Order: sequence, then structure tokens, then C-alpha cells
Amino acid sequence: MPSPQGLLPLSCPRADVTARRLVTMQIWLFLCFLSTAMALDEVLMDTELETEELNWLVWPSGGWEETVAVIKNFETLRTYRVCNVELPNQDNWLRTSFIRRGEAQLVYVDLRFTVRDCCSFQEVGGFCRETFTLHHREADSESPIPASQLRAAYAKDAEVGAEHLFAPGASGQVNRATLRVGPLSKVGFRLAFRDRGACVNLLSVQAYFKKCPAASVNLAHFPEMAAGEGVSSLVAATGSCVANAEEAAVPLKMFCTSQGDWVLPTGACKCRPGYQSDEQLTACTVIEDQVTHPGVQSGGSPSQNASGHPCSQWEDQNALLQANGQLLREQAVALGHLAKVVETLNVTLDAILRRLPGLLKEMTNLADAEPRDKKRGRGEDAELLY
Repeated sequence: MPSPQGLLPLSCPRADVTARRLVTMQIWLFLCFLSTAMALDEVLMDTELETEELNWLVWPSGGWEETVAVIKNFETLRTYRVCNVELPNQDNWLRTSFIRRGEAQLVYVDLRFTVRDCCSFQEVGGFCRETFTLHHREADSESPIPASQLRAAYAKDAEVGAEHLFAPGASGQVNRATLRVGPLSKVGFRLAFRDRGACVNLLSVQAYFKKCPAASVNLAHFPEMAAGEGVSSLVAATGSCVANAEEAAVPLKMFCTSQGDWVLPTGACKCRPGYQSDEQLTACTVIEDQVTHPGVQSGGSPSQNASGHPCSQWEDQNALLQANGQLLREQAVALGHLAKVVETLNVTLDAILRRLPGLLKEMTNLADAEPRDKKRGRGEDAELLY
């Protein structure tokens, strides 16, 4: 007769120990699975793979220009560069071709570039910069907007700075930056790069998004899925039992993170009679010898516990599924709280970044005012002494 919790028969006092061991083993197997199921990067655009001219929009003329760079093994790269540091009021735009987003909601843009040190120029009149900016615009059609509307129509995503600067005659390192663009919801988008007076060589641009790979956990299969629209997003995927298995605990769900990792599986399936699961709980295979069962001794009678009642393997599996489901539900609640904390921290960080320029200005004003106060104090002391 089942216990009030419906987990194990009262006549099986050792089954709870077995269940805990099975739960521990299953969690260990799942952690091993997570470490080997690598996230997928689906590339939307990669200039390193292009062999023909890119022919991106350059506005105004005389700003960015397309060039060809020769790398090892005499392979060529289509690159863009701009270097108008000696002229004031620079506003040079470079716009890519239309990029279809597919399933992507959040796109990562990987840049490889070099920036020349402003100190290596002579008499640039204070016009030189060492940064440029990344922008984007979503659209449901490939029809571009006029070049004169770039400044108003394109949203700024990030200001790109160089960790390594180069100077003529000295060896320099290539910088790499990975930036986020999104959330996206329309058919596609274009990227744009804005220069305000830097000497930049844009070596490569790659746009991609992350996906969780197809996976099988607890005898349930989950299809490949694109990551969500935010860095703290969790996208729920519904699974289905693998071949020759049936549902044992529902719902069959698992969550895909923004980095393309599977977390928090819930529910499970079990193999149908006549089948057995593999150690990784990913497939059910036919039991070749169905005459001899694990619970049958050589004498032909079922094995019994200390109370004299038989304990079937299905009772242990029932305990495993129930206990595992409860543990995973608790983990889901904890992760939900963690996601809210991360979201709150992001909002706080954004607020701090918005206030940072004002705070720096106030600090500068206070620093400038302090010498004046000291000077005024010395004047008053001198007047008193006099």
C-alpha cells in the first residue's frame, strides 16, 4: 500500500536510500551532460568568409574606404578603414548590407580592429579620437533609408574603444570586442559604424546568435532552440519522450539561457515494458533477455526485503522521479529569484552609468573650486594680519 506521500510502499524501508542514490547519480549525469552539451553559435554574417567586394554604404564620400588585407597563407580579408584625424567635425558612416535575423532575438557582433595612437600624429589640432560607435536599425524590408537619415534612424548600441593602440614602425595588437544588439523582432537589420575622427582599420565583422543544442535528458528529447532576447532571459522548451518511452512525470520542460545552455529540466519519461534505459537516460533499448529479471533469484522466486514483501524496480523509479521533480522545482524557484536580482542589478547599473557624466562634472567643479577657496582664505588671513 502506498505511503501518504505516494512515493514508496511502506513495506520497502530501504527504497528511500536507493532513491536518494539514484537521484544523486542522475543529477551527476545531468551535470556531466551540461558540461558537454556546448552552446551553438549560428552565424548571420561573417566578412572573413567574403571573397568579393562588400560594397557597404559609405557616407559621406572621403570617409570610410574598402581595402584588402593579406594575412597568413596569402589569404585576403575585405576590410574598411578611415583616418581623417587632421580635419575637424568628422562624421563618417559605414552601413552594412541587410542581415536577416532568422530566429535571433539577441545578436552578438564580434569586431576585430586596430586603432592608431593619437599621440603618434603631429599637429592634429585636437581633432583625433581613439573610439568609434556601433549602431543598428531594424526593418521588415531590405529597402534602405537615405544616407542623410542615418544619424536620426539608427540606434546607438555601444562606443567601441581599443585596448591596444598602434604607432607607425611599432608592432601592434589586434583588438577584439563582442557587443550585443537587441532585442530584435523584425525581419532583419543593418549595422552601422560611426567615426568622429579616429584612425581605425575594421578588419572583420561577425554577427551571430546563440542556440541551445538539441538534447535528451531524463528520457525526454528537447529540440534545438534560440536563446532569449535578454542577457537574463530563460526560454522554456517543451520536450517529448524518446522512442519506446512514456511520460512518468510532467511537465516535460527545460530552459534555454541567453548563453545557449540548458538548465532546470522538469518532468521525466520511463521506458515502456520490455525496454530499458541507458546509463545517460537518453534512450530506451529492447531488453534482449526478458526471461531473467534483476529481481528474480536463481531459484526462480522474486527477491524480498526484510519485511517479506517484494520491491519492484518501478517503485524505485517512481521514488526517483518524484524526488528529482521536487528538487528541480526548488531549483527553478531559486533561479527565478536570481534572475530578478540580476535584472535589478542591471537597472541599477544603467542608472549609475547615466549619472556618471554628471557626477564626474561635479567632481571636476569641486576640484576647481578648492584652490580658489584656499586662495580666498589666504587673502582673508593676510587682511586680518594687516
